[in-house]
Order: sequence, then structure tokens, then C-alpha cells
Amino acid sequence: MRKFHKLISTVLATAMVMSLLAGCGSGGNADSASDAGDGADAAQEGTASAGTDAAESDAEDSSKPVLDAVAENVQTEVVSAVAQPAESMTIAIPSASFDVAPFVGPMPGTGPFTWLLWAKLFFPTSTAATFENGGMQPWVGKELKKIDDATYEVEIFDNVYDSQGNHITADDVVFSYEKSATDGQFADLQSVMESITKIDDYNLEIKLKDTMVGRIEEILSNVQLFIVDQEWYESTSADERQSNPATTGAYKVQEVVQGSSLTLVRNEEPWQTEPTCTPQVANVNTLYYRVITEGSMRAIGLENKELDSSEIAGTDLSKFYDEAAGKPLDGWSIFYTPPVNVQCLFANMDSGVSILADSLELRQAVFAALDSVEIYYGAGLNEITAIKTNALSAPSMGGYEEIADEGYLPADLEAAKAYFEASGYPQGTEITLLSSQSLYTDSVRSVIIAQLEAIGFTVNSLAVDQALFLTYKNDSTQWDLIIDSKGSGTGHVVGLWDGLFNPENYTNGSVCFTHDDHLVELLNAAKADASAENMKAFNDYIRDNAIGKGLYSFSKIVVAQDGVTELPMANPTLPLYGPCTITDDYVSVVGN
Repeated sequence: MRKFHKLISTVLATAMVMSLLAGCGSGGNADSASDAGDGADAAQEGTASAGTDAAESDAEDSSKPVLDAVAENVQTEVVSAVAQPAESMTIAIPSASFDVAPFVGPMPGTGPFTWLLWAKLFFPTSTAATFENGGMQPWVGKELKKIDDATYEVEIFDNVYDSQGNHITADDVVFSYEKSATDGQFADLQSVMESITKIDDYNLEIKLKDTMVGRIEEILSNVQLFIVDQEWYESTSADERQSNPATTGAYKVQEVVQGSSLTLVRNEEPWQTEPTCTPQVANVNTLYYRVITEGSMRAIGLENKELDSSEIAGTDLSKFYDEAAGKPLDGWSIFYTPPVNVQCLFANMDSGVSILADSLELRQAVFAALDSVEIYYGAGLNEITAIKTNALSAPSMGGYEEIADEGYLPADLEAAKAYFEASGYPQGTEITLLSSQSLYTDSVRSVIIAQLEAIGFTVNSLAVDQALFLTYKNDSTQWDLIIDSKGSGTGHVVGLWDGLFNPENYTNGSVCFTHDDHLVELLNAAKADASAENMKAFNDYIRDNAIGKGLYSFSKIVVAQDGVTELPMANPTLPLYGPCTITDDYVSVVGN
């Protein structure tokens, strides 16, 4: 049994009662969009899903999905098209905020279907997908040719047409990139891409400012890239783009009821008759999306056969999954998304502002006190839906396997007390913990505070709404510790670190106000050459200087009727229902 278990169980029991009385949401708030972190792809949808009661043992559990197996699930083959597409499927959207028009900013409800409507140049089969490992599938782009580290040429297919018959050429691709950068919130495009220029009607040149590993893949496949016909876009009104968009994906819009529902229909005359990427496969004729924002109501909708599939909260998993047997209950299929974001805790490194910045021993005490497993229990997660991270990285990121260490910053109560004593600071030393109310519940905060106060700190909790959090996290006078959710726009751990610690991204050093030339040297070395040696050197430096700690990552849970046997993901936590694999006798339970 863990050292903190009795203490944390008491804290959790109190916090859960308070949450129920306050009507709080579950876990890490499954119904809100996460902050993917500075420099990261913010289109990641959803945060933590609340889990079932946690087991007390760390022993292997046959009911636990092997999260490592879904972490770097690079696919080189396109999913198979069925001989006879299914008639329909009804799916829940967890947010009423969605838009089908191109060049809109990230919206929580848009992710599940944007890949079915709008083509990219290439499709990444996982966060770790690269051209080298075969994980980047051709879409509008036919072939990529590397000229030098910063220059690439892209050949596009010469038969690309949108759903209204408009021919897509290199001019349209250049226009689409420019609009995606300025209007579509492809946020870091202008900072990492020098130019995109037309060579001829079907060839383009792309020059990079940043040659970091994963960067060209991000640029060619970003979720906020929308490829459209320029003439169509400029000749239509905003209302027309919403009600009848000229899509370049496998589906067309049939009906939109803003904030309520969306109906997509299979394009019966696709420009690519032999799919070259998974999103081009359309195994379902009609997709009915229904807005259901409350997690418990989505579970009820599945049980009542009002939905064929939906994301669920972990607290509802037992309705569809037999944990003892380690398999879905009869009539259901369960899918887990890769753990793409890492929940991190950072120490304020602004010398003279935070006491932590000027005391390595105090920072070491903090990280030795933190038990990641108990913290994700506090988030309502358990071993089925979460995984302790063994580096400052999410397990799904490229490079994680090279740097992961089972002995990474272990929780050790006695060592934490010893570090605290060695710091010379008195018992009751006050520190402030900053967190977002929408990303983390009171239970998570209570667990962290209990762990820190068990070794001698007095912790002031500064829990604020997301808007204020985005301001306070950049103000070193507001906090000593911060917990936040971080992701990588490139899908690689070096991209994560660059977003966190590149001083060019910040007015005060980094995500936690570091002003450390050696740290920047180590970062630049990893960016120039993402070798295991360079990546380990950077991760070890962060660890040894107690600057930040990766705590845990989690998977979202998607339930479908058992006629759905495989569910591809994009971005990579967004279910792609069009190309899902279905049984020969699949019929929608909804009866549309």
C-alpha cells in the first residue's frame, strides 16, 4: 500500500462530498476543452474523464488496457473500405460549440468531424507519425521531396476536386495556407514556415524557419489547415460557407442546426476513388451528430439506444465494461484514445520572486512529495484510464521511449521531508499553487495540497477560471507552483519542450520563468539533433534541477455498439466515424 494512501483517501472522501454538494463536474472535466499548452496544437479535444474507484495495488490488472500499445500506434496502411456502406450512425458531440465552415478557430465540438470535411496535404496516423516511419499518408499531397533541411517540394494530385466540382490546384493550396494562418488560427505557422510558393499547377515549395523534428509533418497535416478552392471561398457569403460548404473531404454537409445537431452525407463522387489515406474511406452513408454536453446523459443515450457511439466519462465505464473480466460487456465495443497530453507541475524559477527559485532543496522536496498515481486518483481516473509518466512527456509523443525512466522522480515521503529540512526553511513555509478551475477539480487540488502539507508546506490554493488562468500563469508574482496540461504541436517531445522552454516564446524566460543559458543550450541541441543522448540530457537537467515534473497522462473512452469493431483516430484523440470498421450485419441501433 502506498505511503500516502490513507492520508489521500481521507482527503478524497472529504473533497468528493464537497464536490457533490457543490454540483461540480467529474475528474478533470470531461466536458471542457483542454489547454494543449504553449506552442502546442490546441485542437486537442476534452480533458480528463472521471474514473472508477481506484484499486489499492499497483499490481498488473488484466482489465487495464495497455496504454503503451496505443501510444505510438503508427499505421502505414489505409483502413479497408466495406463493400456495402452502412446506412447511418448517430454520434454524440460533447460541446454545442461547433462550426463546419473553413478557417474557423479551434472549437470544442468541431474536432470529431472536421477531418471528414476538409482535406489536408497529408494525414498523420498518430502523434509520432513521420515520413520516415511511414505514418504520414498522402491526401491532397501526393509526394514530399526534401531538398535540404529547410526546403521541401510537395507534389499534389492533379485530380483534386471539391464537393461542388471546383478543381484544386497549387494556387488554391497557397491560398488555403495563408487563410489558415491568418483566419483559421493555425497559430504557429507564420513563426515556423518561411514561405509556401507555387512552382507550377501541381507542385509547391515550402521553406521552414524551424527545422525541428516533426515540424514538416505538423505543417502538412495540422487540424487547422483547410484546403479549399479560392474562387469558391471568395465568391460565397459566410452563411453559404456554413450551410453548403464546398468540402474537400469524404463527406458533405446536409444539415446544420447550430448548437444542436449536424448531418453529414457521404460524397458519392469522391475525387479520389482509391483512397490513399484513412479519412478518405467512407464506410457509413449518413452521420448524424447530436449535441449532448452532459456526460451522464451521453451514457444514458447509449443505454437507451439513442446513440450508436459516444465519448463517456470514466465513472460510466462499468456500464459498458467488465473490469474483472477485462473486456466489454455484451453489445459494446470500447476504444481508448492515446494519452497525448501530459499533466505537469512546474516550479517558479524567477529568482527573487519565488522562494522555490532560490532553493533547490525546496523544489526537490516538492517533487519527492508528489505521488502521481494518487493525483490521478484525485482526478477521478484510475489505472484503466490513466498512466503515470516517466519523463516530462506524454507516452504518445515521439521520443518518449528513448527518455522514459521507471525511476523518474519517485514519490518518497521521507526523502521529501529530508529535502525540506535541508533547505533550512521552517515548517509552515507558505507557497501558492495556481490551477485552472475548468481543467482540475477540487479533488485534484486537495490531493496535491495534502501531499505538500504532509512534509511541512502551507499551501495557498489559487484556483481561477480559465481566462484568468491564462493571464496569471505568465505572471511570476502570482504563484510558486502551477499544474497545467501540456501537449506538442509537432507530436514529438522536443516540440513540447520547445513550447515550454524556448525563451523566444515568452517575455519572462519560459513557462516557469527560467533564465538558464545551459538549459537553452541543451534544448537547442535536442532541436538540432533529436538523438536519445540529447533528449536524455535535456530531460535529466529538468529533473535534476527540479524545474518541472510530468505527472500523468490519460485516455478518453469511446463506447460504440459492438457492430463497430475498429475506430480510427485523428489528431490523435478524435474518432473518425466515416472510416470505422463495421461488421457485415451492422445496423444503427437508433433506426435512422
